[in-house]
Amino acid sequence: MDTNKRALLEAALFQASGPLSVEEIAKIVELPEQEVETCIEELILEYKAEHKGMEIVEVGERYEMRVKKPHAQRVAHLTPYADLSRGLLKALSLIVYKQPITQSDIVKTIGNRGYDYVKDLEERGLIKTEKYRRSKRIELTDHFMSYFGISSRKDLIEMFKKQEAEEATQANTATQTAPHPDVPRTEGFGSDEKTDEAQ
Repeated sequence: MDTNKRALLEAALFQASGPLSVEEIAKIVELPEQEVETCIEELILEYKAEHKGMEIVEVGERYEMRVKKPHAQRVAHLTPYADLSRGLLKALSLIVYKQPITQSDIVKTIGNRGYDYVKDLEERGLIKTEKYRRSKRIELTDHFMSYFGISSRKDLIEMFKKQEAEEATQANTATQTAPHPDVPRTEGFGSDEKTDEAQ
């Protein structure tokens, strides 16, 4: 793969708010999916080197770049939960409010991506699962508490309430600043806003 394309692929994985599929990455770097898969496999091996602080991992047939576990706790306070996508935070909020909760409950609430979120959160050490009937029972881990820098479930709920309030405020602000559908848009003035797809 061309050096610039390879660098762009790494940049996409680093910048993404959540795991990316091979198809999504292929569109970004404008290369065939097979070539993208080969490059990702090479990068995974490279990032496994001991001197690397980051790693590339597969999460439910998608890929993401994140801080390696041995270093995660030491640097988490620098950007609290900034490396967690909205989808992961939504799944976590369900677990926080309703634990113990089952994986099937999460999937019913947020869709099939819930399977990926549960797998990702478990790999990060934020939750633990155990087989429960035809599903999995999910609970938070001690690492979860230390990761978010809290000591009680009450603090945990307050933190997520604050997060939800901030997101609601941002959503309202975006709605208020959006152009009215009946007002024609004037081309050539201002700049297009880049919107992120919620996961």
